Amino acid sequence: MASLKAKFVSSSLWSIIAAVINNLSTLVVFIALARLLTPFEFGIVAFATVFIDLSRILVVAGIPDALIQRQTWDREVANTAFWFNIILSIFIIAILSILVAPLIGIFHGSEFSRVLVALSFLIFIEAISTVHVAKLRRDFRHKELARRGIASNFISGVVGVILAVLGWGVWAMVASRIVGVGGTSIMLWMSSGFRPNLNFSYHHLRSLWKFSGSLLGSQILNQSSAQVPSLLVGGYLGSIAIAQYRIGWRSLGLLTSLVIMPMQSAAVSALSRLSHDRTMLGDAYLRLTRVCAFVSCPVFFGIAAIAPDFVPLVFGPQWKDASYVLVCLSLNAGPLTLGYFEAPVMNAAGRSDLTFTNSLVGTLGNIIAAAVALPLGPLGVAFALTVRSHVTLPYALGLVQKATGVRRWRAVRNVLPAYLCAAAMAAIVSLLRLFLLDEVSAFIRLLIAIGAGLLVYVALLLIFAQHFIRLMLVELISLLPEKFSRFGVVKTYIASLETSSNSDTVVRISEMAELLANRVLNEQLVGINTLDSDLAVLLRASKLLQDYKVELPPNLTEVLRSINSHA
Repeated sequence: MASLKAKFVSSSLWSIIAAVINNLSTLVVFIALARLLTPFEFGIVAFATVFIDLSRILVVAGIPDALIQRQTWDREVANTAFWFNIILSIFIIAILSILVAPLIGIFHGSEFSRVLVALSFLIFIEAISTVHVAKLRRDFRHKELARRGIASNFISGVVGVILAVLGWGVWAMVASRIVGVGGTSIMLWMSSGFRPNLNFSYHHLRSLWKFSGSLLGSQILNQSSAQVPSLLVGGYLGSIAIAQYRIGWRSLGLLTSLVIMPMQSAAVSALSRLSHDRTMLGDAYLRLTRVCAFVSCPVFFGIAAIAPDFVPLVFGPQWKDASYVLVCLSLNAGPLTLGYFEAPVMNAAGRSDLTFTNSLVGTLGNIIAAAVALPLGPLGVAFALTVRSHVTLPYALGLVQKATGVRRWRAVRNVLPAYLCAAAMAAIVSLLRLFLLDEVSAFIRLLIAIGAGLLVYVALLLIFAQHFIRLMLVELISLLPEKFSRFGVVKTYIASLETSSNSDTVVRISEMAELLANRVLNEQLVGINTLDSDLAVLLRASKLLQDYKVELPPNLTEVLRSINSHA
């Protein structure tokens, strides 16, 4: 049987591959449809999609997550979850079709009502495959999820673009969504191996609900936090305004799905295996956010710097207002990086109550911020949401501290080098774009800005954050398979130099011990028992370094603390 670590690495890799391909294909389709449809047509579907996204969370979250967290897969429990989701989806469709669509249609037209009714059937289509997705995720079969998701995403994109070219208007987007979700559900049924029967148990339902109740509540609040501002913009400002807002919001969503979500998805399974050790859980949170910040901060701040050129050039000049929405939302780099790992780590610590509280505060904050800024239009709403996320960040980190013991300032300081270097990079690129490249064509200006941003970010890290760079290299090297890394010789190297007395050798031992300690921490992160020989070598290395009064590397210190806590 493949080791847990191999499964984790493979799952992470396939999650990233799927995210990259799906987001690239989605971006291409998104751009094509934005150019083929008018903002008014785009806004009708965007507004209807808000209602669907708010409703579908009841089906795709909560109980399926409870199935993943269970120690063993129980077919009877899975049957109960399946039929409950089916019944719930039918009830939601009835509410949307009979009550919501006619009521909102009074203010937004009959075509909106028809679009909402048609899209509501997506909830039933997803409901029939949520248990199958849970089983595949639980078994680390992310490769199958990725391949089927990529295939259905491609097919739905092609269908949507062809129908838009043929003049189907809003119905091109509707058909694209139905084809994509339907194709995915069919393929998941064929591959998961789970076939439901007619058994249903209220006892199993209560046990599922006991775990998933607060978790589902948190996810409903998270979805509300994301969707209610769109709901307010669409309801108060109309279809064109929500179209501009959603183009900017959706562009940021694509970036988040590409940069953060693959790591978050893979981290859920890994963190759940550290629930027995609060210290290791906190260390894992710090390491995940640090690696994520290394990539996410330059991406988000970079897109904020180039959005005024990027959006009109790619989506079309009719979406210029959306570019400034994207600028405001992209300034959320820090809160987003830290926030997307808050729920997984608190849930892993068994504190789903903290997750719910955090979600409640965020949702209420977003509703208040959006409502206050609504008269200022989509741009004002986007700016208010960014301010809110920074204001409530200390409170959210306080909840993480309760779950893991990681202090607020330590969590912030952990990502600060990447954050500050990326922010400085964005400022430099913006000045370059506005004052030195203002006479250059938008396309050339965009290319120069991207290249300059990459060079400036790397240069700033090398000058001001050398220790951070070293930590990143250690993290990346440690993820390589044994045969592709130097860890196979690290243990021998430390042992052979144990009795050496020159300073160069001692420094070399410190470096090698740091690398080996990092591999041990990675193994602990995914629940693998570390070899006693590895720990013995690290103990000898630490004694040698202490004899020569050399400060122990941070990762080695963490390993020693872990050894002492289990002694």
